[in-house]
Amino acid sequence: MQQGYAQAAITDIVALAGASVGSLYHHFAGKADLYLALYEDLDNAREARTRAAVRELREAGAADPMLLLLAGARGYLEECIEQREMAAIFTRGDGPPGFELTWRRGVLDWVTRNTEFFARSGETLDEAAAIVMTGALMLAVTEVSLAVDDDRARQLADGVLAVLARLGSRRP
Repeated sequence: MQQGYAQAAITDIVALAGASVGSLYHHFAGKADLYLALYEDLDNAREARTRAAVRELREAGAADPMLLLLAGARGYLEECIEQREMAAIFTRGDGPPGFELTWRRGVLDWVTRNTEFFARSGETLDEAAAIVMTGALMLAVTEVSLAVDDDRARQLADGVLAVLARLGSRRP
């Protein structure tokens, strides 16, 4: 799917994977099902990396929800950098019908989880702030995924996280 979802033929996909058309259809209903499975795998890897980064900082004694959120965001972006080619597939906007709705639900879930994350710590993060922070991170995911190389991707991730840290230091 390097040329895009719509242009990718099943025969090209299985040839690239070193598989057969029959084996693809044995495991997946078709190209859309494969696309969604790949997205779920990447999403699970990013979420695991996020949780591990937050857990590590907590174990080091940090309790400030903004520092923990930034650590989680760094973990998330690092996973995007390490899997840039895969992440780029999902950020180009060329997916199966209905994928945009799946993606949007994920973003709204992320906003809710960020808001609840602060609430559990005893601090409030209003919905607008959660939307701004999550939106900045989602745009960072897109730009990191589409960056020309890992160095540029890390530079972008570092810059976005620095801006979010400055915004977080101004919270009431």
